Amino acid sequence: MKFYGLVSFFTVIHTLYSLTIGTCIDLKLNVSSINGVVNTQVELKDTGDVKISQFRNICSENLHTQIFEENGYKLTIYHKEKEWKLNIPEHMPGKRNLNLIETYCISNKENCCWRYEDNYCILNYQ
Repeated sequence: MKFYGLVSFFTVIHTLYSLTIGTCIDLKLNVSSINGVVNTQVELKDTGDVKISQFRNICSENLHTQIFEENGYKLTIYHKEKEWKLNIPEHMPGKRNLNLIETYCISNKENCCWRYEDNYCILNYQ
């Protein structure tokens, strides 16, 4: 009986946590510019599971808006006013700025790498 009560207690706690928090998103964005060629590498995790992991050469694409789709997830990243931003669900209007974690440049700032990260949790409103 104690085991059943303990399992029930943890089930209730997990259910309340899921109803309150919902899901947590971790995003990593690596950008490199080497001899004028710009590459991005994106990794998006939803509650610890990798949902998007893509590498892209964007010299022929629109540098200012990139769309990544994988495993039923869609992520749009904007480069505006020298900041990277990402779209967020409709119930959280606006865009989030990605946090610049590290910058590394070689040979008079023509070859650079930048690492951005962000994480946030989406509350369940139901």
